[in-house]
Formats: sequence, structure tokens, C-alpha cells
Amino acid sequence: MMHRKIAGIPFNRLLIFGSIIVAFVLVAVLVNGFFTPLNLSNMIWQVAPIGIMACGVSFVMITGGIDISAPAVMAVSAVIGCSYMAQTGNLVFGTVLIIAIAGAFGLVNGFATAHLGMVPLVVTLSMMTICQGIATSIAGGESILGLSPAFSIFFDKTRVIIIFVILAFLLDVLLRRTVFGRRLYYIGTNKNTSLVSGIPTKSTIMLAYVTSGLCAGVAGVFNTAALSTARAAMGPETQILDVISAAVIGGVSIRGGKGTILGATLGAILIIVVNNVMNLQGVSDYYTNMVKGSIIIIAMAFNAISHRFAEV
Repeated sequence: MMHRKIAGIPFNRLLIFGSIIVAFVLVAVLVNGFFTPLNLSNMIWQVAPIGIMACGVSFVMITGGIDISAPAVMAVSAVIGCSYMAQTGNLVFGTVLIIAIAGAFGLVNGFATAHLGMVPLVVTLSMMTICQGIATSIAGGESILGLSPAFSIFFDKTRVIIIFVILAFLLDVLLRRTVFGRRLYYIGTNKNTSLVSGIPTKSTIMLAYVTSGLCAGVAGVFNTAALSTARAAMGPETQILDVISAAVIGGVSIRGGKGTILGATLGAILIIVVNNVMNLQGVSDYYTNMVKGSIIIIAMAFNAISHRFAEV
């Protein structure tokens, strides 16, 4: 299968680069208050949690699966970890706890999908509901109080952005430069062939879901630091639209076997730009979701068309 390239760079990656540049130029000219240092820094800050979840979900999507529980996993792990930190003051272990709990939920998703043969959409939809229920029962619909200001001071804008960039780079290396990453692509391209080839398909798929869960936990740390608290509502059902949109726009195929971390990150940037512009213009969330839903359909249509051309 051949993929169209220009100057050695995949065409779809150039397309999203161009889309982001065009979007920035247009909104900078047409939208008041967009191209200001404060707004741009806040926007980059907002990319981190969506971007890291999109990176994690990309691992799952490349295998041909789906994980729609990431925002809910992020919320429940943040609520539990924040409650612990508020009660004990142990910020280090609390941070580790947030990430570990999210990874455990990812492990359950992976085990149910890979070893029990359950449908990924049903498993992660059920997990989303379970996590929302746990988070609401713990927080009672309110924000967790008593978190030390030192947590938000340490995970400030600069550190969050740096951590996100480093993690995205490491995830990219893991996906493209390791045996584990290559196995994910093999499984997503043809699961039956990977089984015959002796690839440990079940354990590899399970680790992909664990990776998605761990990334959701990191997003929970980022959001808890940004809000100086945690609550069940920090992982709304609509947020999965942003995460999946970022991955799909970035070229991650819902059919599996295709996608990059760079693409998912660029997709997250584009989604945050859309959210930011809509907020600055005072557009209702209903219309914003309509726009983002349309973007997903367009991106999927483009991927389908490019896939057909690649097979010619």
C-alpha cells in the first residue's frame, strides 16, 4: 500500500499542518482577543489534557479498537486522588495514585476486550458509566475541597506544557520505534495475520488500553492542577468528542493500522482552536458540538477517500 507524500512528508500530515496555519491566520484577523499572549498561553494549556488523552486513545484505535471512557476515567481518578491529597497532604503519592487508578481502569478495559472478547465500544461505554457513577458518589456532585495550593503551583502552565511535550515525544517513540508499537500496527492492519504470525495479540491489545488509561490519568493531574480541585463534571460525556475528533483529524484511522502521535497532537490543537474561537464569539455549546461533529465526519470521509486512493 502506497501513501502519497510531498517532500517526504505524508499528505494528510501536510493537510492538517496547513489547516492549523489557515485557522490561526483567519481567526487572528477575524476574531478579537484571539491573538493575545494570555489567550494563546491558555489555549496551549488547554491542549495538554485533550492532547494526552488523544495520544492514549490513538494507541487503542490503531489496534482497531475504541476507548470512549477516557474522560470519565480521568475524572474518577482525579476525584479519588484529589480526595486523598486533601485528606493527607501527600501530593507526591496522590499524583501517582491518580495515574495508577486510571491505568487500572484501562487494564480492566483491556482485559475485557482482549481476553474476554467483548466489544470495545460496549466495554468502554459501560466503563464510562461506572466511572461517572463512582466519581459522583465520592464527590457528591461538588468540588473536592482542601487541596494544597502547592499542587497547582508545581503543575503550572509552563510545567504542564513541558510535561505534555515530553510525554508526546516518548509516546511517539514507543509507537514508532519499538516492537510494541509495530505490533499495534500489525494487529490493526490484520488481526488474523498477526495471530498466525505469533504476535501476542491479546496482551498487546490489553497494553494499548492500559496506555490509554495512564494517559487519562495524566490528563487528570493536569486538570486537577488547573482547577485546584477535582469534580465528577470535569469529565463530561461530550469531552470524548474532542478526544476522538483530535485523533481522527490527526489521521488515526478508526479501521486500525494507521495513525501517529504527532497527528493526534495536531488534531488536539485544531479542536482547541475551534473551542476557543466559539467561546470568544459567545457561540452556544450546542452549535460548537455540531461543528466538531461535522469536522469528525469530514475527517473520516477524507481518510476513507485517501484509503481508497492508496489501494489503487
